[in-house]
Amino acid sequence: MNESDRQARICQLQNHRHALLLQRDLRGAPIASIDMELNVVRSELQALYESGREMQQTPMPRVRANRAQIA
Repeated sequence: MNESDRQARICQLQNHRHALLLQRDLRGAPIASIDMELNVVRSELQALYESGREMQQTPMPRVRANRAQIA
């Protein structure tokens, strides 16, 4: 999954989470099925955030030029 796909999925999940929270609030009480779905969304968001942190911490390989080829 590339960075743009990851960001798009995060956006989708955040929108879905927001809609679920609104739906739960409109009913006035926590609904078990909505709470379970919220847990799934939260878990996937946490995994995506963690993978993003790992990608930022992983140093990119450096390309070193061979001095003999340059000279």
